[in-house]
Amino acid sequence: MHRRTPVLAKLLVAGSGIMSLANSVTIPFLAVFLRRELGLEPAAVGLVIGSSVFFSIAAGFFGGTLSDLFGRVPVLLAGLGGVVLSFAGFAAAEHLAAVIAANAALALSSSVFAPVSKALLGDVLPEGTRVRWFSHQYLATNAGYAVGPLLGVALGLSGARTAFAAAAVVYGLYLAALALAVRLAPALPAPAPAEDGPSAAERFLGSLRAVATDRRLLWLLLAGLLLESVQLRISALLAQSLDIGFDNGTQILAAVMTANAVTVVAFQLLAARYVLRLEPVTAITAGGLLLFAGMAGFAFSTSLWHFVIAMVVFSFGEVFIVPSEFALIDRIAPAAARGAYFGAQSFTQLGGFAGPFIGGLLLAGANGTVMFLGVGALALAAVGVYLAAGRLVPGLRRRTAKAAIPTP
Repeated sequence: MHRRTPVLAKLLVAGSGIMSLANSVTIPFLAVFLRRELGLEPAAVGLVIGSSVFFSIAAGFFGGTLSDLFGRVPVLLAGLGGVVLSFAGFAAAEHLAAVIAANAALALSSSVFAPVSKALLGDVLPEGTRVRWFSHQYLATNAGYAVGPLLGVALGLSGARTAFAAAAVVYGLYLAALALAVRLAPALPAPAPAEDGPSAAERFLGSLRAVATDRRLLWLLLAGLLLESVQLRISALLAQSLDIGFDNGTQILAAVMTANAVTVVAFQLLAARYVLRLEPVTAITAGGLLLFAGMAGFAFSTSLWHFVIAMVVFSFGEVFIVPSEFALIDRIAPAAARGAYFGAQSFTQLGGFAGPFIGGLLLAGANGTVMFLGVGALALAAVGVYLAAGRLVPGLRRRTAKAAIPTP
């Protein structure tokens, strides 16, 4: 392998950490920004933040396919350029329409990076080293989220316009560095001619057919959507409740989100080994109960440490759930349609819209306690669906000798 190729791989991995650092200084505090700068009510805040999930699904679903058709580098650089413009848009926004546009552009652009960067790593690294680099990329992402919220509070950037401007600068510098590295790197694999495989439209239709015709997949998508309603946008629920009920809400939010990232990083490998010894439905049941316990903890927390402990419990639930969801999809996916099945799983992110929106309505109509318990109850509903699916749907409780769990 050419000596310059590992430099590009390292830059892609480092970029994941840099991007998560910039995102964690801004996105968890977006609800605070919308309330303070634009004076939005809780339900409107939840609608704005939750709506970004629709654009994330579209971008994540098409990003990899577009990179196959047009090449990894153009799609990756275009996505990063869109992120720069999105953060600049947030920094300059004065009206709700501008915020919605910036939020949509950010969701579309940022969701391209993860799948395309993994594909590019696969292009430039030998097969035997890819899993290790994917693991490095996942850890870099969580490390950035562990540091970012506290850094934002320390620098006085939490919920401020300057935070979005700073993020735009950071992304711009990374975009320039990546473009230079690509230019200096050896020739990258060219995209395959369209006639060598299905078109983007055909892949999209294949995923839709999988969603519409496989009863087992529909059960899993429903249950996954309910879980994502609880876990995908937890920072938005916390931000609104803390901003209303606590004078030091931003400091608590920063500590809580850091606890989430640190817990996931510290216990990911240990938990993954343990989860492999469980049936996936059993592991997800345990994870769903832990999610609800964490949400109940948030509902009755009165101090920073109460919230941190509740988040640790919540994070354990996530660690149980994520690999088990991949294992279930992998178990039912036909070899010839594996990509379509995992692509269909992106539709569970619709829960990221439902959670903040329902939470915003509950917060506006009642209080934070009702919001956390109400949204947390969706995790219990998901457990019920998984248990029903495990009993009623053929194949979901079949034990295999080895469960293939993709590296995050």
